Amino acid sequence: MTLFDLFGRLADNQIASTAILIAAAFAVKFGARKLLSREKFESDYRRRMLSNLRNTLFFILLFGIALIWAPALRTFALSLTAFTVALILATKELILCLSGATLKATSRSMRVGDWIEIGGYRGEVVDQNIMSTTLQELGKSDEAYEFTGRTVVLPNSIFLTAPVFNEQFYKRYIFHHINMVVESWVPVEEVAQVMIDVVNKEMEERIELARRYLALIEKKAEIDLHNAAPDFKIIYKDDGRVKVSVVAFLPTRDARLIEKKALLAGSAKLHQLRPPENKPAKEK
Repeated sequence: MTLFDLFGRLADNQIASTAILIAAAFAVKFGARKLLSREKFESDYRRRMLSNLRNTLFFILLFGIALIWAPALRTFALSLTAFTVALILATKELILCLSGATLKATSRSMRVGDWIEIGGYRGEVVDQNIMSTTLQELGKSDEAYEFTGRTVVLPNSIFLTAPVFNEQFYKRYIFHHINMVVESWVPVEEVAQVMIDVVNKEMEERIELARRYLALIEKKAEIDLHNAAPDFKIIYKDDGRVKVSVVAFLPTRDARLIEKKALLAGSAKLHQLRPPENKPAKEK
């Protein structure tokens, strides 16, 4: 084996090359210290030379080791990058769910028992954890207060991409619209007043509670809302008919029943007002 073959094998052996480089650095440092101790140099000069030599050897060692281990480090870096990418892809949904749970907790956008709408889903929050949120589904319409009987489990990642509409204030009371479409000849004030009278009768024993609840909503939300007393508005449609809309602050669970009674009373009033030559007014 020639000397060149020996050096070639040592160069291929990264551990041996590193050991030789370190040994050479220590040898140079030891020789320089011996040399400087023999000569009659001032102590400050000797310390300065040794310090400069030590720093120079350190950078030479660092650069040399980096060159020796560069192929291995490059292979390791590629492997680490591939592993990291694979790990992120494999746990992407987990990371998104954890991030969504963190956002939900820090923003305090909901709690168990709230009515919410998010990403086209609407319901009451019945359970939530770091991975998912469970809803007891409500009807799709904003004025649908009945449960559908279905349970929806949403991954928390949805909270990163979709806005949350919290309807908690409307869980007990709701501004409900009672609509009726009549012909243009109908005195809409009389029809609306009949419907309002029915609403007032149904709310007679609960109007004070409704007012207190409305005041609570205004205080928490820091906004001014409509009065709890029912009122009506008139909308003229393109076909010449008139839409009478009674707005009332009603208990959520009884809103549909009160609407039904008001519409029946309004329909009865229409029959009283209807001229014999006209057809009955259409209802909606």
